[in-house]
Amino acid sequence: MQTEIKKISDVEFELEINAEAADLAKEFEDAVRTQRARTTMKGFRPGKVPASVVKKVYGKALAYGVAEEAVQRTFRTTILDTKDYDVMGQPTITDLEYEYQGDLKAVVRFGVRPTIKLKKIARIKISKLVHQVGEDDVEKEIAHLLSEHADITPAEGPAKKDSYVLVDMQRLELRGGKPVEGDVQEGVPFLLSDENLVPELKKVLTGMKVGATKKVKFAGSESEEKRHYEVTLREVKIRELPELDDEMVKKVTYDRVENAETLREQIREQLISGWEQRSKDNFQSDVIQKMIDLHKFDVPSAVIEMYLDAYISDIKSKSKDKELPDGFDEPAFRETRKKDAENQARWMFVRDALIDEHRFSVSEKDRTEHFEKMAAQGGFKADMMRSYYESMPELMDQLDQAVLSQQIFAMLEETMKVTEKDKKAYEKEMKKG
Repeated sequence: MQTEIKKISDVEFELEINAEAADLAKEFEDAVRTQRARTTMKGFRPGKVPASVVKKVYGKALAYGVAEEAVQRTFRTTILDTKDYDVMGQPTITDLEYEYQGDLKAVVRFGVRPTIKLKKIARIKISKLVHQVGEDDVEKEIAHLLSEHADITPAEGPAKKDSYVLVDMQRLELRGGKPVEGDVQEGVPFLLSDENLVPELKKVLTGMKVGATKKVKFAGSESEEKRHYEVTLREVKIRELPELDDEMVKKVTYDRVENAETLREQIREQLISGWEQRSKDNFQSDVIQKMIDLHKFDVPSAVIEMYLDAYISDIKSKSKDKELPDGFDEPAFRETRKKDAENQARWMFVRDALIDEHRFSVSEKDRTEHFEKMAAQGGFKADMMRSYYESMPELMDQLDQAVLSQQIFAMLEETMKVTEKDKKAYEKEMKKG
């Protein structure tokens, strides 16, 4: 059997395998004997079917199995066992030429870990969202709780920034502005104080009088098409929130809180915790993107496919029958998520390089502290948490990876030039890209 390794790129290689029929003859005969021992056929005792008959019935399938096993074994001994290549992802047999009792020619493509030279990051500038929770935030959250019990009464208008409105929306052609026949929505409700309301629509509706009509254009995004509408304000209403007395506090909290003072304090703590988590998540996401943009290198296609496979598996895991939904276009999905998978792979390689360069590791003290923090948040005992995790090795690995990530982000935050920005300034910067 002859082999040859060809370099396709810095991260892609091919192993060419050539074998003559004689090289596989012994393995084929062994496969025939194994098949013969378990073959039952009318007219013959179990295990006594003639080898010639077994070859006639099963020969091609057995030979193909022998060929695949030979390719896999050769890849293992030539590539994996030598440790000359840090193979990443699943190797793929891209070519397999084999005829029953003939010669074998195969090509196995495999990816390897890219070599990464970490860039200096001391001068990298990055912003961090910092928000001080104030009374306005608390009152806004309380208003949200009370809104389910609010009285909505008609108002004369015009619509104000906190009005509740009903709107008719007629879609228009992008060119010419003519109404699109049949594409009209009547009595669509909007709360103008809703932070999630499309800004273009909020701007047009605020100040409008009942019966007035205006045009609005939604610019859309990369994943959404542009849309033009003619909107007519049908009704304006106002929300009258109930008083936050002890009875209402019990009602909105389902008897979990007794009075307004306690409710406000709980809301304040929740908001502080929520903003801290949001700041942390945004910062880590921004850091990852900075590091991806800073380090340019080829990514093995096998690793990208590995992440795409994980996305598909995640979708399957969320369905009742553990299968993809009917009509799901997997090739199109893979294509749209390919860039995400590539970025995820890039961060994995950069992250591994950071761990190696800075010699990050997880000690028992680190694990103990992590378990104690998890226990405090979940209301469990730390020892109980540890026992549960230790019973499942994959969970312990996830914990170790989480600890390593904490060390990495702490180092990067300490090293980079971090500027704290409030919500308004941070969001303005994000919009600029």
